[in-house]
Amino acid sequence: MQDACHTGTTARLRFRFTPRREAPGDPATYQERTPMKTGIHPQYQATEVTCSCGNSFTTRSTASGGSIHVETCNACHPFYTGKQRILDTGGRVAKFQQKYAKVREAQAKKAGK
Repeated sequence: MQDACHTGTTARLRFRFTPRREAPGDPATYQERTPMKTGIHPQYQATEVTCSCGNSFTTRSTASGGSIHVETCNACHPFYTGKQRILDTGGRVAKFQQKYAKVREAQAKKAGK
């Protein structure tokens, strides 16, 4: 049985290793060595996200007000549910269906003559 990463070529695999951390207490990354500037970062607060389907969850956000309303979420989005559903936010699908209905009526009248 071959390894999952074996491709049959003789090319060598190259790995990128992360640097070893320094002694305990010594910062190992740039973010740890550089303190954040004060007064420029927004405050995170608990925010309730509510979907139009009724599902809600809590997350952290910089949005003021403490609540966000969304049209779709993982509980009702077709990608996550596996059900195909038309998500029409601007009325474009309805406009297309009206135009298509007019074309069908015109074809029916033409065929009836």
